[in-house]
Amino acid sequence: MPTLDKTVILFLTGLLLFASPLVGWWSRPGLPWFTPYLLWGGLIGLGALAHLLQRRHDL
Repeated sequence: MPTLDKTVILFLTGLLLFASPLVGWWSRPGLPWFTPYLLWGGLIGLGALAHLLQRRHDL
């Protein structure tokens, strides 16, 4: 899968998690305070993984 496609999918996943009705799911009062940090960390980790897995271009 091209890197641009991975980036777009990652952006849309972040948009779905942080700017949709799903915000009500992970921001409920009964969940631990660090739930949003885990979600952000997972999103950043996926971005780093996508960056590491891309092929290097010879210039």
